[in-house]
Amino acid sequence: MNINLFRFALERIEAWQDFERLCSVFLAVEFSELRTMAHSSGDGGRDSELFSPNGKPFVVCQYSIRKDWNVKIKQTTRRLKETFPDVRSLVYCSNQLIGGQADELKADLLAQGIMLDIRDRNWFIERSVLGEIRLNASEELIDKVARPILSGEQIINKSTSPLTSQEAKAALLYLDLQLQDDITAKGLTKLSFDALVRAALRHTTSEIKMRREQIHKVIGECLSSVDKVELDKQIDSALLRLTKRFIRYWPQEDEFCLTYEESQRIIVRLAEKETEESAFGEQIKLLYQPYLKDILPENEDDLKSRIPRVIEKLLLRKGEIFVSAVMSGNLDRVDFKQLEDCILGDIASIPPQGKGIVIRYYPDIIKTIICNLFKESTDVVRIHLRRLSNSYTLFSFLRETPDVQSATQKLFSYGKIWLDTTVLLPLFAEQLQEEESRRKFSRLILTARDSGIELRVTPGVIQEVNSHMNTAWGCFSQTTWQGRIPFLYAQYLLTGKPMDNFSNWLSLFRGREQPEEDIAQFLHELFNIQRESLSEAADRGDQEVRYAADRLWTNAHYFRRRASINEGDDTTTKQLIKHDIETYLGVVTLRTEEQVTELGYKHWLLTLDRNAWSIRDALQAEFKGKAPPSPLLSLDFLINNLTFGAKRSKLTRDQEQTLPVFLDIELAESMPIDILQIANKIRSDNAGLPEYVISRRVREAINHFRSLQLLGRNEVPIV
Repeated sequence: MNINLFRFALERIEAWQDFERLCSVFLAVEFSELRTMAHSSGDGGRDSELFSPNGKPFVVCQYSIRKDWNVKIKQTTRRLKETFPDVRSLVYCSNQLIGGQADELKADLLAQGIMLDIRDRNWFIERSVLGEIRLNASEELIDKVARPILSGEQIINKSTSPLTSQEAKAALLYLDLQLQDDITAKGLTKLSFDALVRAALRHTTSEIKMRREQIHKVIGECLSSVDKVELDKQIDSALLRLTKRFIRYWPQEDEFCLTYEESQRIIVRLAEKETEESAFGEQIKLLYQPYLKDILPENEDDLKSRIPRVIEKLLLRKGEIFVSAVMSGNLDRVDFKQLEDCILGDIASIPPQGKGIVIRYYPDIIKTIICNLFKESTDVVRIHLRRLSNSYTLFSFLRETPDVQSATQKLFSYGKIWLDTTVLLPLFAEQLQEEESRRKFSRLILTARDSGIELRVTPGVIQEVNSHMNTAWGCFSQTTWQGRIPFLYAQYLLTGKPMDNFSNWLSLFRGREQPEEDIAQFLHELFNIQRESLSEAADRGDQEVRYAADRLWTNAHYFRRRASINEGDDTTTKQLIKHDIETYLGVVTLRTEEQVTELGYKHWLLTLDRNAWSIRDALQAEFKGKAPPSPLLSLDFLINNLTFGAKRSKLTRDQEQTLPVFLDIELAESMPIDILQIANKIRSDNAGLPEYVISRRVREAINHFRSLQLLGRNEVPIV
């Protein structure tokens, strides 16, 4: 028996009679005197009891598939007090996950003289293979509940999918399964068409076969924009490749079907996939629950479906942008703008109920929940998002060309990437995370390094990082600070760590005598990021382009300086302009000296700076066809390049699956000065408590304040 199938069956039970049958069999093994009492005329509050000679049951059992298990237990105990006051033990069987959530309820009932023994979903799963009787009952439930669902279209026809046709949804699902099942060294074209053929044959058996032309038609309708001759060629190659081991073939009729073993394997994989989906939904629920009080409880069902729907729309757009960049050579990035567009578009097409606060703050609340999901998700959810993202990207490729492998050959597989300050600062901030798995930015950079890409940083950027640390230290040490808090200090505050230790934390990266040397050494030791100047390359560049870049960067920096109080003096601003021009034009010049296509360039500038992307667009508009090749690389493009590019086979399964999904979106925004005041107040009010308690309360207060901001209320929370 497959445990995942049994888990799926337990999750999907809808008829209480099916669960009652399972419970009776499982408990009978333990309680030989068990008597079933359920009856249409009434059961007195219990489904079964242990035989009692005097007719006054002492131990009773309750079977329930209700999600509000705590309410059901309270109702049952109240009923038992009326009908069977001698009961002292209630065995409550549920298909829900309860675990430690019932500890408080157990204590309350024990004080009332009733011992509560909960047998939840995990209890059944753990005992499903212990003994032939329980094993047979588990198999019976799988056959009755799980297999009919998994063999049908219910799993495929998700309401959250932005894809419209059933066959497109099936293709996406089977691409997901194939990406997990196949080795990373397998070519993307073969992998894709193996998945598409399986999707087309998903309902076939030796009695229900499918002709070749039907398979061509189903897949062709799903990928109607690509060349039919090439598409049919790839389909026939996949059919030949899969025949015998995964597919049965009748040459005379030219008909196909999945083998029984393959169809059963797919059913198991679909059950595992649904378990992932369930965990994903639970994580979303944890994130939207704090907002229900403010946006009305009746909006819970809307959030439950809207958030995954928006995420899938964003993942599809992400895949389309990447594929467009590969096919056209014009790179773009996925950031908050795309997320906001997906949210607003979804609200416009499916308006939420309610008015006032619901409509006004709904977009920001949804955006915050999604960003927090990307930032704080568990390993299971993170892997789920990664797989879903890869599936949408691969599906986007197939919509453009059947030969995915050839298209991805355009991607660069080696070279040098220069990192600017916006990319380096998160690497320092992630050192606050004690768990390696939460250092997603660092993991991406290390994966790029391990794939053979050389990482570089200019002396000017090192100087900027040191300057930022000085500004952060100034914010920490001054009693009156105006404006927004520097990134590193804001990230430190969000952890709830003692503020007095901030200076010591900065000393992990630099000393007092040669701070820039220390920072450079830290980057080299941990990430193999080497310092290299681009000043000579920048000086060799086209002078007309240099003048234009100088003007654009100067305007951008002085505009930023006017908008913020703590952006430094005129000397500092001029230094920043110099460093940005040097890095941007230095990489541009190195590119002009190469003889390759745009996506095959060996030199790149990785940045999160919106100004850099705006200036790229401005230069292209100003110089039109004579514009210099853009050096900019987004985090999103780098992630997809590692996943689908020539180095794909070099990544282990764990490396590929743990790559982040949306680092551009995950990066925390700068924090307002209010959080510094909140942290100070919470520490003052809770002086004398253990440090771990104070740190937790600081984190909770800051997160609560940020939630209040979304709802237009800026009061400092009382914790």
